[in-house]
Amino acid sequence: MMITQIVALLALAICFVLLLAHFLRIIHLGKPNDYSEKSGSVARGVAYSNVRAMMPQNKESAYLHLPSYALGMLFHIGTFSSFLIFILSFFKFFNQWLIQDAGIHYLIPALLAVTAVCGICLFVKRLVNKNLKYFTNPDDYLSNAFTTLFQIATCLYLLMPACTIMINMYYVFAAVLFLYMPLGKLKHLLYYFSARYHLGFFYGWRNVWPPKGK
Repeated sequence: MMITQIVALLALAICFVLLLAHFLRIIHLGKPNDYSEKSGSVARGVAYSNVRAMMPQNKESAYLHLPSYALGMLFHIGTFSSFLIFILSFFKFFNQWLIQDAGIHYLIPALLAVTAVCGICLFVKRLVNKNLKYFTNPDDYLSNAFTTLFQIATCLYLLMPACTIMINMYYVFAAVLFLYMPLGKLKHLLYYFSARYHLGFFYGWRNVWPPKGK
């Protein structure tokens, strides 16, 4: 195993431990307390919160910015795909498949190139849009940059699986992303689920979610 692979795995382990600490903190805080009279279904509210409430037509303003919403969705798909590829990269069967199968060798990198471009577009939009610049902080830029670079590195790694320099760069970018993830906004990977649960609980309890007729 290469030194950069070991470093990336250590970074992933540190990331996991820190995220686990955040998760245990969430569990320790317990479920929300609501002293109003229950009039709806919490389960249905939570289900709606995680599925249909995430659709652009049901969000507060996403329906007004459909191109950005689509870019964000593709960017997230590319991120999760890159995480999966990182795990698979440590298995011999995957690396053999990568070299032997022309389809995965070119198709997946092409798709990741598209998702990385989506990340770049979102980054540039934060730079030039006055409304976004007003409440954008350095963490927003760093989170986008590290994630986009990781996708680009994954793309190049898939295209050049035998290039030692590219392999080392790939694992270095992965390590940087994993070390930053628990420190900045990227930890919403974890807090997303608790936030959607609390929203679903609140509005489901009051019989607001799901809306009538949906």
